[in-house]
Amino acid sequence: MANRLFRHSVGLVALIVTAINTGIDPGLVPRWLGAWALAFPIAWFAAVFWGPFARRIARVFVPPPEE
Repeated sequence: MANRLFRHSVGLVALIVTAINTGIDPGLVPRWLGAWALAFPIAWFAAVFWGPFARRIARVFVPPPEE
């Protein structure tokens, strides 16, 4: 589920940025797919390698939830 959500969020961000930068016209879908193909590996790399570091930093500033 988390992997699917990650793919969808990267795809949505790529779609919005592509539409804003190039406009909405018949060539939007191919440009969007190209942008997604570039953005997904970069986002995956960032999530896998920087995610644990970001969690440790967040734990310093945000207390764990009390049960």
